[in-house]
Amino acid sequence: MTAQTSSSRVSPAQRPPEEDFATLVGRFRRARGLSQGQLAKAARLSRTYIYHLETGQRQAPSIRVARAVSRALELHGEDRQKLARAYQNLTGKQMEDEAEALDLLDQRELAAVLVRNMAFPAHSLDRLWHVSAWNRPAKELFETDSIRLAAHSQHLLMMVFDPVYRARFRPWEAMARRLLAEFKYATRSLTYLPEYRALWRSLRLMPDFTRIADTSDPGAGAAPGLIFQMRHSRLGPLTLRTTVTVFSGASDYSIVTYVPGDQQTLDTFAANGWQAPDQDLDE
Repeated sequence: MTAQTSSSRVSPAQRPPEEDFATLVGRFRRARGLSQGQLAKAARLSRTYIYHLETGQRQAPSIRVARAVSRALELHGEDRQKLARAYQNLTGKQMEDEAEALDLLDQRELAAVLVRNMAFPAHSLDRLWHVSAWNRPAKELFETDSIRLAAHSQHLLMMVFDPVYRARFRPWEAMARRLLAEFKYATRSLTYLPEYRALWRSLRLMPDFTRIADTSDPGAGAAPGLIFQMRHSRLGPLTLRTTVTVFSGASDYSIVTYVPGDQQTLDTFAANGWQAPDQDLDE
């Protein structure tokens, strides 16, 4: 058995050669379902430049370009390492550095850890607004659970536009219109993604979505926190204000926190333990 194992080993000379940088860019792009123009838009490059990269006409792309292409292709793990090795073979330069390595942290898990350790109701969203983590206070506040969320594809807007669930919000249409405008603004650079187009088709099946979507202006930027009212089956009427936290330099995940919008809601939060504990100033 030892002899068989030894003879079956593949020597470095027998291993298939790694794909070059140009080949990898083209293969990863096609795997993501992107056209050259869509990749160019995501990486903030010209379509001609992407064409030259994939055909090997660019023999010395800059580190900035290599990183932009890698981020646009959403490469992680072994795929990202393959592209980095291919880039080094092509240019003699390393694509990664210490700052870039920080971008490889699992932002989803980091956001989830922060959410779970918040006293206020909170959840995290990915860049297409799928809910990636809830904490216990948020589940209690919105009277929801993982099963209900899964029935709405884990998406915040699908929950808000649900014809039954939305009855708890006042005034619902004003809130829905505001959220939809912010969603359009936040995802304005992602409309080329196949998953965005699939999501948009699903959202258009929700009652009133198309009517509001067709008349909602994304505006010039994200507005301050949203204030809205809701009725809780046990706690009664609540006035809430949202705050949004975005990771510096990495906007794939954000954290939405719900804080009291009036004194009555503040008292309700305090009674349920949904607030930061008082700090002893002498400590």
